[in-house]
Amino acid sequence: MSDPSSLFSVAGRVALISGASSGIGSYIAHGLADHSCARVYIVGRRTAQLQSVASYNPKVLIPIEGDVSTKNGCLKIAETFERLEREKSGVKDGEKVGLDILVCNAGVAILEGAWDHFKASPEEVKNALLKLDDEDWATEFAINASAIQWLSAALLPSLAHASQTNSGFRQGRGAIITNTSVSAIYVSPHAQGHLYCASKAAAETITHNLASKFTKHGVRVNSLAIANIPSEMNDPNNENSFISKMKDIMPIGRIGTEEDAVGAVVYLSSRAGSYVSGTTIKLDGGALIGI
Repeated sequence: MSDPSSLFSVAGRVALISGASSGIGSYIAHGLADHSCARVYIVGRRTAQLQSVASYNPKVLIPIEGDVSTKNGCLKIAETFERLEREKSGVKDGEKVGLDILVCNAGVAILEGAWDHFKASPEEVKNALLKLDDEDWATEFAINASAIQWLSAALLPSLAHASQTNSGFRQGRGAIITNTSVSAIYVSPHAQGHLYCASKAAAETITHNLASKFTKHGVRVNSLAIANIPSEMNDPNNENSFISKMKDIMPIGRIGTEEDAVGAVVYLSSRAGSYVSGTTIKLDGGALIGI
């Protein structure tokens, strides 16, 4: 048996989190810092907000301003990570740097038109569904789905190096975790936002396909289907947000917390989750089975 104190340990590890300037990404960043990660690189487009998140523990949290909406943007993020990590870890030029944890969390929701499910006419439904244009769909798919493949591929050598060095794979090193949302697998006549659901379903499929290719290289890939954890996109103070509408009928009796998101990430990226790849954890308070 392994040392019980190390089963859920991520102490001394190096992580990178996209979409870390607010919400769930910032929770995970702070949580990994609290769990004694050596360095947590936080990625986002808003410099001031990244610096605010990093101020929680500036010795551990390292901002990288970057844009995951393009392949080139993801490649630049990987290049910046490798340069900074080489400087901070003392790895010599020409030698590989390791990345223990990659959390693909960046996401966007471009809202379509809404309609009353019980009263809307076919014309009203048509107009709502045709509100967005080609560019909106391309942007949302790029950030919510394509970026997972671009960023994971760009950082694969560093993830594999962490896994393959000093039996890192037995400790759970070299883990990719994607935030795909329950919208990837939830269908209801009352649920709108077809673009968001479609992009998250694509994210879920990409996650499982990457797992089928990366696991043999020691890099595990899993997803979190998250629902009703407060975020910038899902604000409990906004009466029209999904979380506000669902908070009183959640089967578990509450909305999610920072600790719920952090706990799942720590599990999947530690020794405790080192035998898990290609799996989706529904972090939803029982929503998919009870609503």
